[in-house]
Amino acid sequence: MGPTVSQPTRQATPPAARPAHEHRLGPLVLDYRPPSVGQARAIAAVVLVGGLGLLAVAVRLTPDSAGMGTHHQLGLPPCGMLVVTKLPCPTCGMTTAFAHTVRGQWIKAILAQPMGWVLAVATGMAVLLALRTLVAGKVWTLNWYRVSPTRLVFTIFALFLVAWAFRIVLHLHATAPLT
Repeated sequence: MGPTVSQPTRQATPPAARPAHEHRLGPLVLDYRPPSVGQARAIAAVVLVGGLGLLAVAVRLTPDSAGMGTHHQLGLPPCGMLVVTKLPCPTCGMTTAFAHTVRGQWIKAILAQPMGWVLAVATGMAVLLALRTLVAGKVWTLNWYRVSPTRLVFTIFALFLVAWAFRIVLHLHATAPLT
């Protein structure tokens, strides 16, 4: 048996030694200069171009007044689920939500598809963060010691299901016969 090498231990700062506003696992968002600034800037350039491309397409589209159907302007066919079941699919209204969001019509975007609005805002934020990385060479990342990836995925999935249910309720209300 060889000699044992002691591993450095990571110790949490005692509560009395850290300010009351500081979490014991550190900040939620970390701001740092990555080891490969060139690689970070290359990734940021791809994110910037892709995000700006999505937002530019959304600007060129005219939002459909029915809250879904804007994707037809891109040459895409009608939603298969809507045609077969008469109920919107989980992504019905996403394109319309993006088109409303880039125009600042956030209430209309949320009514078209709440998760579409969230994704459009997230795309705008990704563009801004990519621009920051290109200019400053620094990145923001989540402190994964503070965020549970499993909980994050399930929360996003649950929000997506709630948004879909919301879209179905609005669709059924809009197509209900007047009595």
